Amino acid sequence: MFMLPWKLWQPHWREKGNRRLFWYTIITLILAMALPYSVINHIMGYFDRSVMDPIMPIDSMVPYIGWSFVIYLSLYLYYPAAAWFGRENDSRIREMFAFYQALFVMTWVVNLIFILFPTEVYIRDQIPADVRAGEGFWGFWFGDLMHKTDHPYNAWPSLHVVQSLMIVMLLRYWKIIAGWKEAFVWVAWVALCISVMTTKQHFFFDLVTGIITGIICWYWMCIPAMKASSNDEWKDAFSSDD
Repeated sequence: MFMLPWKLWQPHWREKGNRRLFWYTIITLILAMALPYSVINHIMGYFDRSVMDPIMPIDSMVPYIGWSFVIYLSLYLYYPAAAWFGRENDSRIREMFAFYQALFVMTWVVNLIFILFPTEVYIRDQIPADVRAGEGFWGFWFGDLMHKTDHPYNAWPSLHVVQSLMIVMLLRYWKIIAGWKEAFVWVAWVALCISVMTTKQHFFFDLVTGIITGIICWYWMCIPAMKASSNDEWKDAFSSDD
């Protein structure tokens, strides 16, 4: 499924010579990943049903850190990075399409897990009550904004971890990052992983399963799909001008 060229990329391909390709790709990411996530999150929040409790001692040991909310939001820098650097040439664009197809399928499978195994992230109770009530600076970001738009479900595996890991691996694969740049990106990614716990958005179990899912998806889905993007079927679907 994800290794075959999808027709939805045809409008994107026609814009491969200008920056509209970037914006078309961002819109597709919102429709394919962000929108389904939000809908499922609100549905599971409405049913308010949890079938498992993955809490470990480390979940209580890790403190709540308000300012780590900023690092938590850094996920939204990863999405445009992949779309931006994927426009270099025809071959790279095909690889980008193939990568996103694997990313979409993985995300949809994880969404199914959210539905079949709803897990309440009740460790939000470890956040000070005044913050949860929306008081003060961080209260606005947590209590008034994030907690009202993102219900404490859609727990494992953490899509924050899965998706960001796959995009970092993609940037390495394309040799966009190397040397000190790669070291910086990995440090930023580790900080992002830690932030999913210090914001009390996820259990440690969600973090671990997110890393495992990301690794599996990269090696068994993304790489095969991107290699397939150079075959005749892909070239026929997205033919070069020359």
